[in-house]
Formats: sequence, C-alpha cells, structure tokens
Amino acid sequence: MVKILNTNSRNLFLLLLGSILYNCNIYAQILKDDKLSLIKQVYAGTQLRIDGYYYLMDKSSNTIIATYLFYNNGILLHGGGWPYSNQFEGLNNNFCSEIWSKVIKEYKDNWGLFAIEGNKIVFERWYPSSGGPYPAYIRSGEILNDTTFIITQSMRSNGKEVSEENEVYHFKQFSPKPDSTNNFVK
Repeated sequence: MVKILNTNSRNLFLLLLGSILYNCNIYAQILKDDKLSLIKQVYAGTQLRIDGYYYLMDKSSNTIIATYLFYNNGILLHGGGWPYSNQFEGLNNNFCSEIWSKVIKEYKDNWGLFAIEGNKIVFERWYPSSGGPYPAYIRSGEILNDTTFIITQSMRSNGKEVSEENEVYHFKQFSPKPDSTNNFVK
C-alpha cells in the first residue's frame, strides 16, 4: 500500500525538487558550449580545392584518422576517419549514405567554420566532450599547394590549451559531397 506524504513532508519534497531543478538550470547556463570565434565568410579562392575532402593519414598504422570537407559558404564538416583496409571506398560510401548524412546533422562536433587568407588556413569546430559543454578549437597552418595543407597549431577558442601540431592533409576528389546544411552553423 502506498503511503501518502503528510503536508510537511510534501512541502519539503517540493522544496528540494524545486532547488534541484533551479540548480540544474544554473549549471546549464554556466556550462555552455564554446562559441565559434571565426566569422562565416564565402570562400571563392583557388588556394585549396574544395571539390572533395582532405584526409589525415596515420603513418604508423597507415589508416585515415580524420577527414574534412570544406564548402564555398565557409562551413567545415568533420567527416571522421576510416581505420579499415578499404579506406577511400569506405569513406566514399559513408559520405553517400543517407544514414550517415542524417547522423552528422545531429551532432554539433561535426561542424565548424574555416577561412583562408593567402597561404594560411584556419578552421574552428566543436569537439566531443565527456558530459560537459562542447569545447571549440582553432587549428591553423599553411597551405603547401591546392591539394595539401599542414596544421601546425591547435588552440582552444578561449586562448587556452595551445599545442604545436604537425598534421599533413591531402586532397581526395569526391562528388557529390554531403550537404553543408546544419542546425549549428548558420
């Protein structure tokens, strides 16, 4: 049989519940995702080809560990990696998959912005978090030619957590690229 709370117990329960909900709202306001600091701008240059994707190969395992797709509207899509033997075929199939296209639209950490000025490239995107807000990182480097760039630095958008990098990205032509429409970068 269910015992009904007396008035004092019920009031205490409601007070505790209200306090918990109030504190959760405060924490939600404090723990906000980083804002992107780059400004969205159209890319009409020729420094980098954008009719495909760029990939980062892990030299020790000879697997693709990261891919980026750049769009002429200034949006960047992190396409993930493919640590399996049929790397380019697997990535290409992923990029064409309706399921994959739906999944990438749901996660903020797939999206960001990029800018190119002269032979310099900079891009910023959100990164996964273990239960907290999404941190944003700015990665910058140098364009070596229209199919290769090197990322030399990574920095949290708030100016903290700076690290030196040495990541060489190579181009792979691919069409049709996934749509850049998303709910996170407008």
